[in-house]
Amino acid sequence: MSLLQRTAILRLCLLLLLSLQLIFLTYLTTRTGYIQSVLNTASLSNSLVFFDPNAQSLAKLKNDYYQSHYGSCQQSVATENKINCKRIIGNLTNVSPMAIDTKRLCNLTKISENCQFFRQINGYDDKVVTKLEEDFPLAFGIRLHKSPGQMEQILRIIYRPHNFYCIHVDNGSDIRVFNSLRSVARCFDNVVVLSQIRTVYATIRLVEADLLCMKEAMKSTIQWKYFLNMAGQELPLKTNLEMVQICHLFQGKNDIESEAMPSQLEERIRFHHEFKNRRPYHTPVTKPPFQYPIEFRKGSAYGVLCRDFVQFALHSEIATKLMEYLSDTESPEETFLSTLNFVHGAPGGTNVTISHSKETYLSRAVIWLWDKAKCQGIFQRGVCIFNSGALPWLMKQPELIGNKVSATYDQIVIDCMEEYLHNKSVQIDFSVLNATKYKNYPHIPSENIN
Repeated sequence: MSLLQRTAILRLCLLLLLSLQLIFLTYLTTRTGYIQSVLNTASLSNSLVFFDPNAQSLAKLKNDYYQSHYGSCQQSVATENKINCKRIIGNLTNVSPMAIDTKRLCNLTKISENCQFFRQINGYDDKVVTKLEEDFPLAFGIRLHKSPGQMEQILRIIYRPHNFYCIHVDNGSDIRVFNSLRSVARCFDNVVVLSQIRTVYATIRLVEADLLCMKEAMKSTIQWKYFLNMAGQELPLKTNLEMVQICHLFQGKNDIESEAMPSQLEERIRFHHEFKNRRPYHTPVTKPPFQYPIEFRKGSAYGVLCRDFVQFALHSEIATKLMEYLSDTESPEETFLSTLNFVHGAPGGTNVTISHSKETYLSRAVIWLWDKAKCQGIFQRGVCIFNSGALPWLMKQPELIGNKVSATYDQIVIDCMEEYLHNKSVQIDFSVLNATKYKNYPHIPSENIN
């Protein structure tokens, strides 16, 4: 009998054991209070979860438990509606958008009271981590103002025990958003939740919130290699292992969108702006020139930043002065990182154009109203909000994160991506990442592509 055949038989036996265990635990959910004591003293075998090729069985157990013990809160729209994610991803079937039932949102504060149970049922303690990942920890800074349930789902998708996570909740949000996520963070040593900045659209407050999470990341004892900043309505497209492999290709370079400032947008930084009704309005007052001879650039607010660049953004004199200069401009979040990355001597910086339009910006897969790609979803403020019909397209993209998704529009796309990334992560196939896709990116050294 070949090694491959023996491995297949072993997997089949372990899957059978897992199925029996899940059936037994599901039966126990009917005995009020009994499963709570069991979960306080025992945990699902990591080895069994390791070989689980499908997240649906665990999702069903989770749904059954929550509905039995915490009312009828809705955890997985895909499981509840018996959605076949594999067929959607394979472009074999289409499903109409299904929003999460806002009347059945789970109370994160309540369901995270027992941290051991919360971590276990949601799969936080069952992550398969390779040595490559352990040796290359990542830090995430996530900014949001609503939808704590969606945020918790994104956290459990990207969570690894050796990484660092900072969540900044808009200080003007409903206090229940912050309290819910703070309750979740209490269950982890590597998750921090802040709410210090009123993050006003198109103002310096957005940059300040990102910098707060960068400071928290630098204070952490985790020696992370790269910092990824995100919004709460974004969706990871790669497993943690794939993200690490891509960051390895950067070899210390940053992935920050940066292109010449379009002439029609120069007024953003040329004129002093005043803020009324939480919006910036430019005045006739011309701003004095910036004290350093640098080129102002245009780009995204999000990127993949090497550790030394984060230190540079927090503490260098030019970064501090740039923050001050941009404080009365419009959309400084689209100027700060892109300009700083272009400064001579910036750690990990490049003096080449990196842009979505040239398909050289790896941090985000996004479809704007003017893009050629078809939006499988709806447009909001000029950007596509993906539904599950976008999954086949998203799977083919080389970018790390998709922008954007909303559980109040379509929860299926999030549920199916979670299932897909879970299944992919337990396979531990180092060859899954096609590195040749990245050979034409100007900030990736060509010698790193095999």
